[in-house]
Amino acid sequence: MRPEVKNSGLRQLVTEMRPQLLRFIASRGCSQGEVEDVYQELYLKLIERRGGPVDNARAYLFQVTNNLIRDLRRGSRRQQGRDDGWARSHYGQDLTSDPQPTPEKSVLDRDLLERVERSLAEMPPRTAEILRLYRVEGIGQKVIATRLGLSLSAVEKHLQRAYRALRAVQATLGDDAATPTREDNRV
Repeated sequence: MRPEVKNSGLRQLVTEMRPQLLRFIASRGCSQGEVEDVYQELYLKLIERRGGPVDNARAYLFQVTNNLIRDLRRGSRRQQGRDDGWARSHYGQDLTSDPQPTPEKSVLDRDLLERVERSLAEMPPRTAEILRLYRVEGIGQKVIATRLGLSLSAVEKHLQRAYRALRAVQATLGDDAATPTREDNRV
């Protein structure tokens, strides 16, 4: 038996019950657009349905409709979570900060960057390399020590020297500038 013939009774019933089903969907808190979407999804589900006859077709239609509404809610929650995560990553956790810096902030940030770059250029090459490996590339201190043939203590001392130089840059700017420190890396 072809699926179209087998499910034609349910499709006919869903068409007859359209007003009842639309009220049922709306009563579950769906917007007008969602009501139509759920109804169309129900109809498509019946076209694709595989299986035997249904004992209580009306109850079956209401149950399938209710399941579709639950699926819609789950999808909406997932979408809202993704949107919220994206917004918080771009606008801050409180969703109030503007991601675009003010012109004044841009000038201050450029000045800070120039000072940090000067400070890095003045550091001994090995100290600057260890800082870059640790802070920029995220390589652990033990791995850096092994890679460069140093003791863990030597790596820590190089990092302390680098942080002191960066804190000196921060001190020239005042309290508003945020320069990474060793403590920033702790969780």
